[in-house]
Amino acid sequence: MIKMEKNETLEYRPVEEVKPEGNFLKAVCFKPKMAPIICIAIGIAMLLVPNTLVRLLGLFFIAMSVAVIVLVADHKVVDIFDKGVMVYGDNENKTALFIPFEDIKEWSVKHEEGHDVIMFDLGDDRKIYKDSFEADTVFRTLNKLIREKESNYIKVQKAREKSLSIPDALRNIKKSFKK
Repeated sequence: MIKMEKNETLEYRPVEEVKPEGNFLKAVCFKPKMAPIICIAIGIAMLLVPNTLVRLLGLFFIAMSVAVIVLVADHKVVDIFDKGVMVYGDNENKTALFIPFEDIKEWSVKHEEGHDVIMFDLGDDRKIYKDSFEADTVFRTLNKLIREKESNYIKVQKAREKSLSIPDALRNIKKSFKK
């Protein structure tokens, strides 16, 4: 286990040297697993429709899904254990870093253009960002284990603790109507 002291830099080590704690729960990889399979099924269903344009679109779905399956390289991004997370440092999975849940100050999953980003904030400007198309798996699993450290949960708790004045309440109502 790598215990990080205050102001210590994050150090990835060879995977063989990293000893994770707890029971293994989930492995999260970079490449999506279910989306290409679903797109192939939809493409096959579209081939059965007696319309040329729909069939062409079905072929396109199948071709793009096969391209993702064949051409996009897959690698582990994160392994989740019941006592922490093992974050892989490179695409070959040769280096990793185990972070116990106690060392995680805050975590979040953000959906950005074309991919999702998993963020672990360890405090003192030490943050880890990992790209993955399976970030929802991380969200569901960590939400069960350490929900109180999820960034949106923290924001909601802080908002509940803050007393709300009448002008603040009116501004919030006004903002909700503008959306």
